[in-house]
Amino acid sequence: MQKPPDPEAAVRSEFERVKAKNTVEAYERFIRRHPDHPLAEEARKALLRLKQ
Repeated sequence: MQKPPDPEAAVRSEFERVKAKNTVEAYERFIRRHPDHPLAEEARKALLRLKQ
């Protein structure tokens, strides 16, 4: 039987894709999906930089 996927790894992988896109929309979507995840703070900072 296959191991279930690691949720933390999935979020980190998603964040890497968001960083590669580097768009306001991608960061906003990540924050909506994972508002309490530690990477959400990094996403918020990146979003502020993009909006300047």
